[in-house]
Amino acid sequence: MAGRSRNLAFSAGLVAALALLFFFDPASSSFYPPCLFRSFLGITCPGCGSLRAFHQLLHGNAGAAWCLNPGVTVIVPLLAIGLALRAAQRQSGRDPMRSPVR
Repeated sequence: MAGRSRNLAFSAGLVAALALLFFFDPASSSFYPPCLFRSFLGITCPGCGSLRAFHQLLHGNAGAAWCLNPGVTVIVPLLAIGLALRAAQRQSGRDPMRSPVR
């Protein structure tokens, strides 16, 4: 039962974070944290633009997301597919972490 409540809490937190990112654009909202790497060194880090790219992906703007951070544009859909497949395997009763080789 503890695992189910933990999954529920994680899911609720994820939905809340996605809703926050969907409704508030990181490019124009001031409550998102600035990039410390860029603040101190003055150059962009590999993660710069990731929040803005994720915001664009949530709105269906893959081209704009690609311009902001190509890595996020590729990795986020792959992670979503992987999580959906794992959830489907768990629902079917199969252990997704168990090796099929015996």
